[in-house]
Amino acid sequence: MTFGKAFDLVNRKTVNLGMRLPQWSKEVVIKVQFPDENSKMTSPYLYAESRFGRVPWKETVIELFTDKWEVVEIV
Repeated sequence: MTFGKAFDLVNRKTVNLGMRLPQWSKEVVIKVQFPDENSKMTSPYLYAESRFGRVPWKETVIELFTDKWEVVEIV
């Protein structure tokens, strides 16, 4: 699916979903963080999570334009 469609599904506070590209390691997932009243951030943001931890995620042009995005359920 396109980045936009995957993002629309992941960008819902009521679901626990992440998104990824099939060529990435299976452990890498892009997630949305919705800050609360205790957060230093005031706007939602995307981050990548893997076995190495969590880091801010900045997409590339190639990633934005591919139509191979997958949505995965976060356990």
